Amino acid sequence: MASKGLAQLRQQLTKTYGDRVTRRDTMTRPTFVSTGSLTLDYALGGGFALKRTHEIVGPEGMGKTSLANLTMANAQRQFPNRAVGIIDMEQAYDFDWAVKLGVDTGEDRFFHLYPNDSEDVADQIGMLLRSGEVSLVVVDSIGGMESRAAFEKKAEESAMGKNAQVISRMVKRVAGLCREYDAAVIFINQYRANIGSPRGGEKPAGPSALKYNTTTQIKMSRTSEPTKKVSITDAVSKAPAELEVSRQLRVKVARNKLVPQGRVADFWFRNVATDRYGPVGIDRADEAITLGIATGAIKRLTTVSYEFPDGTTVKGGRPGVEAAIAERPELVEVIREKALASISGDVKAEHTVSYDDAPDGVDTTTGEILEDAA
Repeated sequence: MASKGLAQLRQQLTKTYGDRVTRRDTMTRPTFVSTGSLTLDYALGGGFALKRTHEIVGPEGMGKTSLANLTMANAQRQFPNRAVGIIDMEQAYDFDWAVKLGVDTGEDRFFHLYPNDSEDVADQIGMLLRSGEVSLVVVDSIGGMESRAAFEKKAEESAMGKNAQVISRMVKRVAGLCREYDAAVIFINQYRANIGSPRGGEKPAGPSALKYNTTTQIKMSRTSEPTKKVSITDAVSKAPAELEVSRQLRVKVARNKLVPQGRVADFWFRNVATDRYGPVGIDRADEAITLGIATGAIKRLTTVSYEFPDGTTVKGGRPGVEAAIAERPELVEVIREKALASISGDVKAEHTVSYDDAPDGVDTTTGEILEDAA
């Protein structure tokens, strides 16, 4: 039984810091927003978690913004009464491409902001999150951010370290705002030459604070699989040519504080819609087969026959399974849920505030100290 002094201390802490004081380990499963990729959701434990910050790193043209667009589209579907926002530091956001990937760019569902400098980015994130009306904010990108001091100085004057200081303070503050307002922030980042190291090489842009204050970091690259192409006729030369329509991407979960890290997700991404390969976006049917077989959601009965989670048997090998999923797209979500259920025990639960086991002399509803206990 806790002493009266401890009860008073806890009451004072609760009064001062509110929800930043936990009374016991009342654990709840984190709320995840799907990335649009079944295998990446599996690798992350369910997707990008709310109340957390995340980082997507990769070379130019690797699909980082497209993955963020898919996540925003899923956040809009999952939370229809909340909006999403993108802070476009690069000032090159493609609205048409976002719509093709499912993002609702209507003014009541979507915010797009052009910041001038890193300080603007920090202020804009704070305004979006503190409203409580936004579930997900994407910052595109860390590599494109520069401090106000650097813009105001002349070219020959130094502003070294100012941008890193601004970003470091920003990511630390944003982490707390995400937890307070039940939202998530995704920072998109690129690689830069590591000119400070005698070994050379590359490293993610931005300060080390990103490493220590984000829950997850995923690294995007391409696999060695040949790209899928279709034959076209060049509009100018009229010569035959090939158009790349799909490529296989590899996403490694380099850091994750909610599930074991190091998992890898491979999936095909279509950047051109064709009758042969399908619409733009991730090939979820192919992912469903790969993930389903790997996790047991799809059972391989023989070399040519498979059994779906609902007991339906399909013959014809992998092409037959693909055709069955094309006819019944609802099977994709069934397979995803079964795959995630198989790793549900790996996900670390979140701490929540509870007053129901408060020490003697403290109100279990409000956390206030009772008069007769004073």
